[in-house]
Amino acid sequence: MIQAPVQYKGSIKAKIDEFNSLKAEEKTGAYWDKTNDAALSDVKKHIKDYYIDVQDHVCPYYRQQIVVDHNGAWDAEHIIPKDVRPDFMFEPENLCVSCKDCNGEKSNKNVLKNPGYEYKKVPRSPDAYIICHPHFDAYEEEIKVVNNPLFFIPKSDKGRKTIEICGLLRFMYKVSAYGDVPVDIADEIGELQSALADAPGAGEQALILTVIRDKCDEGIRIAQRARVANRIKQQNAQAA
Repeated sequence: MIQAPVQYKGSIKAKIDEFNSLKAEEKTGAYWDKTNDAALSDVKKHIKDYYIDVQDHVCPYYRQQIVVDHNGAWDAEHIIPKDVRPDFMFEPENLCVSCKDCNGEKSNKNVLKNPGYEYKKVPRSPDAYIICHPHFDAYEEEIKVVNNPLFFIPKSDKGRKTIEICGLLRFMYKVSAYGDVPVDIADEIGELQSALADAPGAGEQALILTVIRDKCDEGIRIAQRARVANRIKQQNAQAA
């Protein structure tokens, strides 16, 4: 849970006040993406630098730390998407940073229980959201993170929605990056992940994780062999 939202002052606040004074029809998600506005660039850098620091380089959705010397690994994240509610674009409690993959997966997906309700301000109750809100929810109460391999076990409906909306099952299918992973292995891993979420105790969870790890390793070995075979085939075709 992010304890302290970003604050604005000086020229940063002045730029945001300028945006807030626009007519409703002039406030669009595209405003954020303007590239020829130096003052806006300063605001975006201020927001990103602040949340990278206060979040200690940890993505709020998949909870892994990414420590790099530049902030290019991070996206400024609008929890309620800026294209859906551009008027919330600079609201501190609607902002954080997330890794590029989670941000891309989440995109403009709905995160509110009542998306049709016309909120005047960013809702501050965690009950208003269907995902784990970085400012208002204790992540550990909704999702258990298991490392090596990286899996996410939902503890609640909100945890399940976070896993779904932010694409956290992509880590389960990481073997697919090698190409040509047999479909039956991917299906088995999917079934095991569901069993893991419902496992009643630590012992059963550990057993299922061991099987999952073995299946991931098997898929990677098959995919690597297939990739090498395809490369040799391509080289032979070019030499012919």
